[in-house]
Formats: sequence, structure tokens, C-alpha cells
Amino acid sequence: MFGFFRLVLILLVGLTVVYGAARLYSREMRRAQLKRRWKQKGLTGDRAAFIQRGLKQYDRSPRRKLLLLIYIIPLGALMLLVYVINFM
Repeated sequence: MFGFFRLVLILLVGLTVVYGAARLYSREMRRAQLKRRWKQKGLTGDRAAFIQRGLKQYDRSPRRKLLLLIYIIPLGALMLLVYVINFM
């Protein structure tokens, strides 16, 4: 039983690192996309405010919430595996 908890703890730490990296990467890609859109449309005004508004919209978007699947899928697979091995 102790080995299982140790496995889960290591898995959670690893998934947290992967989640953090994916979140930073996704946010930077969104920022780059907003900068390209600003340049392509030739907009005038405060570019930093435009990017901040776009990132706030991104933070509320379902796309960002999909990153939580980084936790859900592996932990769900582990729970399913434990169930199948022990009870079937």
C-alpha cells in the first residue's frame, strides 16, 4: 500500500511539472498569436492593453481548462488499472 501512495505522489509531482510547462507554453503561444494579429491588422493604440485583454479572454476559455486533462487522464487510467487488476 505504501508503494502505491509513493507511486501516486511521484505521478502527481511529474504531472504538475508537465501541466506547468504546458500552461506556460500555451499562454506564450496565445501571446505570440495576439502580437501577430496586432501587427497584421495594423491596429493603433495600446498594444500591451490589447494583449492583456486577449490573455484574460484566454484564461476564461475552455481551451485552457482542457489542460486539466493532463491530470485527469493518467490518474483515471491508474484508477481503472487498479480496479481491473484487483476486482476483475
